[in-house]
Amino acid sequence: MRSIVLCLALLASVAACESTTDPFIGFGGTGATPGQVSGNWTFTLHPTTGCGTGSLADGQTMTAHFDVLTDGTVNSGTSTWLAGTASGSISGSINLNSGVTTPPLALTASTGSAMELAGTFGSSGSFSGTLGDPRAGSFPVFSSCNYTTTATKTS
Repeated sequence: MRSIVLCLALLASVAACESTTDPFIGFGGTGATPGQVSGNWTFTLHPTTGCGTGSLADGQTMTAHFDVLTDGTVNSGTSTWLAGTASGSISGSINLNSGVTTPPLALTASTGSAMELAGTFGSSGSFSGTLGDPRAGSFPVFSSCNYTTTATKTS
């Protein structure tokens, strides 16, 4: 009886420490794989208070295509975004153990103007976070504004 309790306690301890996208005996699995993040996404944006003229409207969508490498790096040569008439490249990395963008991803539009996307990609094709315009040290793409955003993977 004692060895059974010890074995179950050990199993519970190992399962509680699980933080990969491949769960251990059905426990854990909080991150996302490169294949789960790579592809086409639609982000729905909601401006926070105090946004200026030229900001994106509440409910505006932004589409993005991500190509994520095995180490979580976003391939900036093939990862792109589009919102209205503005578009550009995406660079940065995603912590595949947690799905968190660390640091925030850079969405560059033209020389000197960029936004930043911060949040968490889920293994089920979801995203929740914020979009900041402008990215620190850059000029605004649209108008100085922060947005809350959720997204779903479309393909």
